[in-house]
Amino acid sequence: MRKQNVSIAIIICICLLMFNPANVKAEGKGIDDPLLAVQQFVLEAPKDFPTTSSWIHNSIISAIPLYGINDTVSAYCVDFFNEDVKQEAYMIVNITSGEPQILEFHPNGKSPYSDSGQEEYYYGGFENYYVKENDGQLQNLLTNTLASRDEVLWDGTASTSGVFLSVTDGYHNISGVPDYKWRNGCTPTSLAMSIKYRFGSSVDGQNTLIDRLAKACVTDADGYTSSVDIQPGVLSYLSSKNITPSFCRAYSVLAVSDIPVFGAASNPLPAYKSYINSDVPVIILMEGAKGTSAAYPNGFGDHTVCGTGYYVGSAGQFVIVHTTGCEGDVYVAYSEAALGNFAWFIVY
Repeated sequence: MRKQNVSIAIIICICLLMFNPANVKAEGKGIDDPLLAVQQFVLEAPKDFPTTSSWIHNSIISAIPLYGINDTVSAYCVDFFNEDVKQEAYMIVNITSGEPQILEFHPNGKSPYSDSGQEEYYYGGFENYYVKENDGQLQNLLTNTLASRDEVLWDGTASTSGVFLSVTDGYHNISGVPDYKWRNGCTPTSLAMSIKYRFGSSVDGQNTLIDRLAKACVTDADGYTSSVDIQPGVLSYLSSKNITPSFCRAYSVLAVSDIPVFGAASNPLPAYKSYINSDVPVIILMEGAKGTSAAYPNGFGDHTVCGTGYYVGSAGQFVIVHTTGCEGDVYVAYSEAALGNFAWFIVY
């Protein structure tokens, strides 16, 4: 994984929401102008979420109308700024249900719509953002691919939150997992947090542990560690301490080797939760992760973190991690947009 150049900011999370009005009060109810209702709603909503409850002072940057299947405005994408943590964020808010209803809330970074011009913008459901091209086709602002309107558009009524409903609500965060700052690579630093938690005084202290893991895992001078070198490196280090772990490998590996298999399909959230519930930290290997923060405005990219917990509830599905930025518990959405192409690695 690539070398971390700067400390990661306070919180990283992306969440998909289809809120019951009982959960978040629509402050704009009764306002005739849908745009004004949405703006007022967005200014008040963040303080009702567990991950942004301290966000009290918000200001609107832009509010962009989003068209739906009938070429009518069905939602707004509102970019706003929070003065409390000096952070940009955006919400996509449905206006077809009688009162503002959150479809997406991304507490870190600008929306894909924000840097574009005055084109007509469309919304195709969770993280499917489009702009209308001259030939009538829609271009995906994240992938730059083209598709016809009828193929991709959301009709304003179908719920896109079903992917989150298979995992039971809950919260668990392992107490006492070290929060180490980046040293000689994000992978050895993250591995050191897990190994120190599991094996305690039987292994080296923080700096020596990270340094020896970096050497054993063949981490290069830029802090990059190949995923194929992680398991043999960890086993080699633990063997030097006369420790034989009960388990040491990626959660999902190729049948003919111990090379990690990346992707959400091979690394489901219930598996992650089962380890966390057993007080086993989970190393998360990420490639091309788009989760952002003030320190990573362009996304995590290729990075490794130490998973210590999870939160699943009305605000979405999150893994809780230590980022090698020495910043405490950070919430990252369990999604391929936030985590990129990812894999779990476990040792205990």
